[in-house]
Amino acid sequence: MAGRKEKNNTKKCPLCGGRMSDGMTVAPFFINDRVIVIKDVPAEVCGDCGEAYMKSRVVDRIEALLDRLEDLHSEVSIVHYKAA
Repeated sequence: MAGRKEKNNTKKCPLCGGRMSDGMTVAPFFINDRVIVIKDVPAEVCGDCGEAYMKSRVVDRIEALLDRLEDLHSEVSIVHYKAA
């Protein structure tokens, strides 16, 4: 239709303005003298710069994982993200 504007629902990267899409990332953490790497974390990833942004429910799950890993007292931990 003439004069009708189509909505663009594509999210833009806050860092570079690139196009964001659903994907996976690796989330490294350095806590005191420990290294924790969480693989296969769901995130919105920029197709241009590669920056990843996680939703709040994913961040909540990661915080719970970090709390559980703290009890292991290991210097290096590499785990896969697994939705609850």
